[in-house]
Amino acid sequence: MNKAVALLSTIEDTGEQIYTAITDAPPRLQNDIDSWVDLHGLTRLDEPLKILARQASLNLLLKATLYEHYQENTPNTSFNELDASNAREAFRTARELTGDSAFTEYLLDELAWVTSTEDLSSVLDARQYLLNSDNPAETIGQLFEQITPQESRRKLGQFRTPPEIAEIMATWCVQESTDTILDPGVGAGALSAPAYKRKLDLSSDASLATMHGIDLNELALVMGATTLRLLDHGGPHSLQTGDFLELSPEDIDAEVDAVISNPPYSRHHELSEEYKTRVNTQIEQELGCDVSALSPMYAYFYFHAEKFLSPGGRASYITPSEFLETNYGESLKQYLTNEFNLNALVLFDRDEDSVFSEAMTTSLVSFLEKPDGGAKNDFIRFIRVDDYPGKDVLLEAITDGIEGETDWGFVNVVRQADLEPEDKWTTFFDPIDLDTSQLTPLEELATVNRGIATGANSFFCLSQQEVDEWGIEKRYLSPLVRNSRSVPTYDYRKEDWEKQRSKGDEVWLLYHLEKESCNLSTYQKQRETKGNARLSDYVQGETENENREYPNVVDYLKYGMSDNVEAHDSYLARNRDPWYVVDRRDPAPILVTYMSRGGCRFILNETESRNLNNLHSIYLNVGLDTDEMKSLLAYLNSGFADDVVRRSGRTYSTGMDKIEPNELQSVPVLDPRDLSNETVDSLARAFDELREIAREEGNNPDPVITKIDQILERELQQG
Repeated sequence: MNKAVALLSTIEDTGEQIYTAITDAPPRLQNDIDSWVDLHGLTRLDEPLKILARQASLNLLLKATLYEHYQENTPNTSFNELDASNAREAFRTARELTGDSAFTEYLLDELAWVTSTEDLSSVLDARQYLLNSDNPAETIGQLFEQITPQESRRKLGQFRTPPEIAEIMATWCVQESTDTILDPGVGAGALSAPAYKRKLDLSSDASLATMHGIDLNELALVMGATTLRLLDHGGPHSLQTGDFLELSPEDIDAEVDAVISNPPYSRHHELSEEYKTRVNTQIEQELGCDVSALSPMYAYFYFHAEKFLSPGGRASYITPSEFLETNYGESLKQYLTNEFNLNALVLFDRDEDSVFSEAMTTSLVSFLEKPDGGAKNDFIRFIRVDDYPGKDVLLEAITDGIEGETDWGFVNVVRQADLEPEDKWTTFFDPIDLDTSQLTPLEELATVNRGIATGANSFFCLSQQEVDEWGIEKRYLSPLVRNSRSVPTYDYRKEDWEKQRSKGDEVWLLYHLEKESCNLSTYQKQRETKGNARLSDYVQGETENENREYPNVVDYLKYGMSDNVEAHDSYLARNRDPWYVVDRRDPAPILVTYMSRGGCRFILNETESRNLNNLHSIYLNVGLDTDEMKSLLAYLNSGFADDVVRRSGRTYSTGMDKIEPNELQSVPVLDPRDLSNETVDSLARAFDELREIAREEGNNPDPVITKIDQILERELQQG
């Protein structure tokens, strides 16, 4: 067993001992435990107290490491040898002797002290491993991630910065050994550590006191303090706990020369309405302008941090790239162009896996400078990194004259004054000069709609088994394409639907119902007055003919209105009359997978199946024969069209490309009616080849897509 695995095992074993002890924690701790669990997203987990206990174990290891480092490197102070019997008192003494706030006792300490001292010995003894770590920020950050599941970290938007990116950010930001650094959301010190190393490279006597950081999480303070302390043999740090958005420049009491930050990625819906309203109002007052209430947390860090930065100071953030192309990002882009020299924006992993393997995000690193009374930069460098070229090469691209395509990506130099906040800035990372002057907007050929929104898919979508069990009449059902996984290739055939039906997939949609099918209004009125009354109590006697035979589908609708299902009570159902009649859509001849990490797929639908709103529907407005429609599909699935569609859509923080129906309608396309018969035939045959080869497992469709691109290139060159 290697040391890292052994260390993690020790933390988990001690965590089990702490967990056993805190199940009977004193009542005085219970409120604090509940608050911690809620604040840190642990309520999302099956066993939140086990994770809390592991965090308490990690906290104990970190404080023991910090104590040992002070003992070894602080002469003329009375540090006692640390063991399980004296740990609590030793940490209190260290707080007095060093003034290091990381030794302050808080909930995770108290949870450890509930446990018998013998159970704590192994994790305390493991401190030597951290003391000898070559990269303490990375080691500590990995330990935190390994004991804290992603589901809980997502609430606070916590994702560790990759070391190679952190080093570039720090090297660019820190210009002098005396620079004062601010790291909002300090975490385990993944950014503060390389920033401090950079200061030490410039001067061996760089002071830790110039390293300021803040984090909501007390454990983060301990992690960051331990990381920084292991890099230095003297001097206090300036880390603190709290909400960065409540921090003021007076709390720093120094001019900040560099802000370096991996802010929380929390989406607006992760925040309480009260907190979000307060923060949004605060930032709007600070800026004197409107800010979208849909902004994610990292946007507020951009806004607020500028207050701390001195003229001529530098800032670098690593965030998702989605604000570059969303409506809520317009206020942030306007702010950046107004207040900063935008030196460079670097986009990582546009088409590959994220540098944050767990975050599934397209990572953007910004390099900003606060003007010092002079004119704004003339140019900003948009840099796309396909293959990481190393620190020196990328720093050169950020600062010097590299431009155009490289063997690792692309550098585009754009005049800052030409940037418009309402534009999608992600287009500047794309080197392809797309000439679409000969093309026609898709809306001149077709209409793009969302699929059917039911409001309760689990009720409206049925398998054959469910249809048979309820005896639902076929006249009330429509064949269904359930989702994009149902159409993994470029066409959807009757045999595909039949195969999915045999497998037990949901292939039927409760669809062909009208208001006259059955009258449920009496049930709804009675339910309001009689509480838990069932529809079956009121069906008989609703009409003059008490012996009327109802179709079997009525029983299923009764089930849908039961307390266990309440399909009639979704937002969409409450706004339909009657609730069980969903949106009307004809089967679409073309289906679109509109959200993925690999671009859209345009699928020929050869069935009478309808689709839900997890797929878009394309309906032709002009008469196209079969080959002309296939030639249109060949174009839409080409590499050329993929670039056009990506320019029209947007990329979200998950790294997913997405395009809305109105955006897709504006996409320029090749009008098959303007093509020669020979070109139509070539494209139609290429599409048939594409859909056949994609059906064979393990086959790569790229050569066929390249063939389509070659046909399109010849056509466009001929004009």
